Amino acid sequence: MWELRLILILIGAVIITGVYLFSRQNRKRGDSQPGEFRRKSPVLNPSGDDEGFPEPAASKRAAPRMKAESAGESGTTNDKQQLILALHVAAADDAPFNGGRVLEVLNARGLKFGHYRIFHRFYNNDPKLSVFSVANMVEPGAFDLEALPGQSLPGVTLFLVLPGPQDGVDAYADMLATARQLAQQLGGEVLDESRSTLTRQTAHHIRERIIDFQRRTQLRQRS
Repeated sequence: MWELRLILILIGAVIITGVYLFSRQNRKRGDSQPGEFRRKSPVLNPSGDDEGFPEPAASKRAAPRMKAESAGESGTTNDKQQLILALHVAAADDAPFNGGRVLEVLNARGLKFGHYRIFHRFYNNDPKLSVFSVANMVEPGAFDLEALPGQSLPGVTLFLVLPGPQDGVDAYADMLATARQLAQQLGGEVLDESRSTLTRQTAHHIRERIIDFQRRTQLRQRS
């Protein structure tokens, strides 16, 4: 089951990375046309207040949404009754992340390099229990630790698969805090699954979806 969940995460990383690269190409082509929106530098929340899911300035950049399997902006469900949530920390087009700095921040947040060459938040330091994972936005999603300090990255993708070893709301709060710290320290922007700036409304919607998913899971287990 552990390996299956990680495989699902990597599959999602490849799909979402493709969407990301496609949207970047479209934006670069659009930059040459007069009167169209140009991407601005990310606007970060200076307070760092996680309690109310502070809302950054909204981004207007267009990006294609996920296909039919997407369950709105908050996550994707599958036939095995799992909920897969994703957040992205994207760099500005003209200021990619330094790989060495990415590694430093991930290590500072307690993320561990592990299976499939991506980073994980391990539950109780157990490498078989991943709370959430962090993948490279560059296909196929894996990190090359030796080459990473000299690389430039367009961003990273954080994934959470429920049910997991930890309460879903707590796991998501941890993943969100990690995404915000990455964005703050790297000079990036936290995006939701549809590649729009993560707003307070979307963050609360994701939390409510997690609660509903866990309630329905418990009901199925009792029946």
